[in-house]
Amino acid sequence: MKEFPLVTIGVSAFNRKELLRSCLESLLKQSYKNIEIIVVDDGSSDGTAEMMSAEFPQIKYIYQENSGDAAAKNHAARAGKGDYIVFNDSDDLFFPDAVEKLVNALPDKPDACSYGTYQTIDAEGNDVPTKGKVDVYPSGKITGELIRHILVNNCGTLIPRQLFLDKGGFNTALKVSYDYDFFLRLSLESEFYAVQKPVFKRRRHDSNMSSASYEKLSVTASVVTNFVNDYPELNSVFGDIIVDRVADFHNKLRRAALAEGLGEKAVYHAQEAQRLAPSVKNALRLAEAKLKK
Repeated sequence: MKEFPLVTIGVSAFNRKELLRSCLESLLKQSYKNIEIIVVDDGSSDGTAEMMSAEFPQIKYIYQENSGDAAAKNHAARAGKGDYIVFNDSDDLFFPDAVEKLVNALPDKPDACSYGTYQTIDAEGNDVPTKGKVDVYPSGKITGELIRHILVNNCGTLIPRQLFLDKGGFNTALKVSYDYDFFLRLSLESEFYAVQKPVFKRRRHDSNMSSASYEKLSVTASVVTNFVNDYPELNSVFGDIIVDRVADFHNKLRRAALAEGLGEKAVYHAQEAQRLAPSVKNALRLAEAKLKK
């Protein structure tokens, strides 16, 4: 690894001009200076182009017709010149030492990645309680941990840029969880090294793409099931983890279905959760779903 590799920071944006401004201000304050910032505007109509020209002429700006967030990030990777790429969403913020920590976490291995945790903020940028997925974030071959939890996000993960491109980038057919899909598959070949402290601030607000819904949870669940179906040999190593994870998704889908008045679907997911992980608790959940159908 070069001592100070060039890092491309790719930012996807769509009609979030005011939040994008704060995002870019956080990137310009990075303690690690060997960076290039590329904003790919995914068809905004809110004056983003004008703001970029007037306020951020030093940042490379690319406009594309609306093609989705994954496509915008792939575009940034193709346009970049960095040895590594890290993504940021237009509504999130980097801590000033984010890139420095991610670079320092990399071992001297050509295909290794590094990733950081996050601090949750509300729509106004105030810190709110953040529940960690694990006490200590794993490093090395982390496929099993990734099946169990979404530990690696598109934001705050440093990836060799050519490796990202060679693997085809994010799946543009997925509107959400395209990063989870990519990192699950990449984890079979590459090692991931964790920064234990937050490197970015993840904003939660009404239009946030990662807010929970039955439809979005269904996509995330399908990412896991498609992954393990594509690599059936994983069952011999991670069989118990896979069963627990799929059962957990069925319980999450049951809750979402009940909240959205999808009674038949709620019963189906409750039945699947009980089939995969029979317990008194899941039996009670099934009875509740049938009652509320």
